[in-house]
Amino acid sequence: MWDKKELCIWISVFIFLISFGCGVEVMEQSNYSWVKDYRTISHAFGGIEEYTYTNSIEAFLYNYEKGHRVFEVDFSITADNVLVAAHDWKMFYRLTGRSLEEGETAQPLTLEQFKESKVYGKYTPLSWKDIVILMQQYPDIYIVTDTKDTVDPMITTAFTQIVNEAKELEEESDSNILDRIIPQIYNPEMYYIICDIYPWKSVIYTLYNQPRGKYTFEQICHFIKVNDIKVVTTNDLRINRDFVEKVQDMGGYVYMHTYNDTSTVTKQIEKYGIDGVYTDYLTPKDVNEVFK
Repeated sequence: MWDKKELCIWISVFIFLISFGCGVEVMEQSNYSWVKDYRTISHAFGGIEEYTYTNSIEAFLYNYEKGHRVFEVDFSITADNVLVAAHDWKMFYRLTGRSLEEGETAQPLTLEQFKESKVYGKYTPLSWKDIVILMQQYPDIYIVTDTKDTVDPMITTAFTQIVNEAKELEEESDSNILDRIIPQIYNPEMYYIICDIYPWKSVIYTLYNQPRGKYTFEQICHFIKVNDIKVVTTNDLRINRDFVEKVQDMGGYVYMHTYNDTSTVTKQIEKYGIDGVYTDYLTPKDVNEVFK
């Protein structure tokens, strides 16, 4: 029989493992090698002409040619429960010229309605399935998900589709699509939910959608350390030099968003010591020059 001290130790270990969910599994198989190669993440597939937030095939192709390989994409769910690349329905209505009556709210479209739409009258919107096919065709790209929803069941709906569509195409093509999907999480609860769906190779903890004051920098650092999360994304509202250095001391990296001129990026590097940025228009060459 265990004595009282031994029993307390084992209870503590059990509570620790339960508290941090799938962190042990993720630590065993994580891979953040992409971070060392890419200081830029192309925001919403990147800007094209004077337009941002298109999340379109044209924006992807344009920015791929500019040298981008890591692309952040916004996602929403259609009326018929399909994951598509759209920041939100209010913005999608505006970008595609759909009108609303006074007092009317932008309701989710069906997949058919979504696919029939043109962003700014000329750019082609993409479903998640379309993006998976792109990942098969371009085996050197990574997709960072910005799914917006922070509670279930929407998280489960989105990430179940993400995994199932990728697995289906992987089986057909023997490609490593799932290894190149990088979920952005907005809180610890979301992390545990998505890890129950799939053991992701890398995860980004983004702070923009988190209520200010809910988690301290110390709590965030503890969480990412325990779960071996190596990348944090933030903005001017939630950052200081001490936080960045603590993340880096744990082997992590801090990205900021969203910047489109090298002078501002230079200032943020000097002020905070960040490791990379999200951008609409800067090229990897532009940003790499600043970080030299």
